[in-house]
Amino acid sequence: MANTKKLPRQERKAKKRQARRALAEKWGVLKRKERQEFVKAEKPFTVWLRERAAAEKAKAAETPPAKS
Repeated sequence: MANTKKLPRQERKAKKRQARRALAEKWGVLKRKERQEFVKAEKPFTVWLRERAAAEKAKAAETPPAKS
């Protein structure tokens, strides 16, 4: 989470609530199999999401585009 100490208290609370809701939404879209993968990884949710996105991006870069 970003450093929010320089914000007034109410804004800081709002930013943190917004971040928590965004994470809850991301958790809600995961399928059961993906949640099980997360539990096995034993990492924080945000770290797991970042690594998963990086792996998907690398996999997409490896596959050559289809020729028509």
